[in-house]
Amino acid sequence: MGDKVYTENNQGVTTSFVVREIKRYDPDADASSVFDSKDGKSHLNLITCEGVWDDEIESYSKRLVIFTDRE
Repeated sequence: MGDKVYTENNQGVTTSFVVREIKRYDPDADASSVFDSKDGKSHLNLITCEGVWDDEIESYSKRLVIFTDRE
């Protein structure tokens, strides 16, 4: 935790976010909370795949979500 992620918009303005939490989800798990925020702040949540590739279902065994907070 504490690593930084930077984004840049089309006007060249950079916004920085700090990693707050990293969670792993099963592909079938309800991860809808990834999209919810009730604190009124800006967040950037990065979602990708992780784990073992399964040729039969053509998917990875886990979903990795990196939760960040705007600095």
